[in-house]
Amino acid sequence: MHHDSPVILLLAAGEGSRFGGAKQLAEIAGEAMVRRTARVLLETDVPVLVVTGAYADEVEAVLDDLPLSLVRCEDWQLGMGQSLAAGVRALIHAFPQATAVLACLADQPLLASAALRGMLERHRVVPERILATERHGVQGPPALFPRDYFGALAALSGQHGARALLKQEAARVEAFDSPNGIDVDTPEDLQRVQAIVAGLDGDT
Repeated sequence: MHHDSPVILLLAAGEGSRFGGAKQLAEIAGEAMVRRTARVLLETDVPVLVVTGAYADEVEAVLDDLPLSLVRCEDWQLGMGQSLAAGVRALIHAFPQATAVLACLADQPLLASAALRGMLERHRVVPERILATERHGVQGPPALFPRDYFGALAALSGQHGARALLKQEAARVEAFDSPNGIDVDTPEDLQRVQAIVAGLDGDT
């Protein structure tokens, strides 16, 4: 692994209140959602750091044999800002030469490694730019922040992730389309994703 490369941060610490339980462990084609997402991220060949919180023991167990790093966010219940900050602080310690952080969510199981690789390649060309995924006019994760934003990210707190930072730094943001960026927030979302995956599997 090249530590002077970006590092992917996979946020998997939430309790899934709208979903009604541990959505990280919800099965998609016989595999826990967080594991499916982590495997896609690992296909990019950059280091992956997973932030756990709610259901940490169970989430870490389904990732146990994958070549990634884990960090627990003890105050995960305070919101996504807390887990993102905890992850970035751990990243700074474990990967001091990291050039950027690519923040991803465990509840986006249709992410394609090709799209992530596209963002990582673009970072090599324009290392000073923030790269964010845009869907329905809203920018969010997957989002890549150069290392000069690590301090601001490590200081986040509360419910909001990096969206305010994206707005504040709009002049430096480059947007990417997100054709497969369904967030699994509810059981209905999960059913949609399962149907899509079943259709994809049926086509192969």
